[in-house]
Amino acid sequence: MLKVYGSTLSRAGMVMVALETLGLEYELVNIGTRSDASQAPEYRQINPTGKVPTLQDGDFFLFETQAILYYLVRKYGKGRLWANTPEAEADILRWSLFTSNQLESAALDMLLQFKGVLNDQDACDKARATLQRFLPVLEAQLEGKEYLVGDKTIADIHGAMVLSWPKLAGFDYTSYPNVTAWVRRILSSPENKKVAALARP
Repeated sequence: MLKVYGSTLSRAGMVMVALETLGLEYELVNIGTRSDASQAPEYRQINPTGKVPTLQDGDFFLFETQAILYYLVRKYGKGRLWANTPEAEADILRWSLFTSNQLESAALDMLLQFKGVLNDQDACDKARATLQRFLPVLEAQLEGKEYLVGDKTIADIHGAMVLSWPKLAGFDYTSYPNVTAWVRRILSSPENKKVAALARP
């Protein structure tokens, strides 16, 4: 059985949503972000970064969230959450990388500020400015569309979950109605709701 090392409140949640969407059985090994367990020598042997998530598939271990998502859809997806042409595959990777390179760091800074882990208003203001710079690109891409590239893909799961973080911190998405509707659409899926419910006590 597949194993996911991480927690529902970490990026492992994205992996779990993909697994649920693909109908794959898996076991969650509950390891929190920045926890003692994530720094234990046993865990560092399978993920030297000491971060989560890590995926175990038999004797194969894989870390980095987007690599895990790619692996799951390529090995087990049977076309689901992926594409069937090189052009569409490149488009999925393009928007996944856009999220990682242009939005994720800013979104995370706002989330950490909200949680009290980061106490730096200048960093939060810079993060807000970064989102305001790049969100119009995403807003335009989503014009008249339900998903970023054709049907729902791993780019949607990754991107929408990342952009849910600033919302918790009070970021105003009023100027981005397409993004708002897209994030809501992804987060309201049965798979997302199931994973979110696991995070509740």
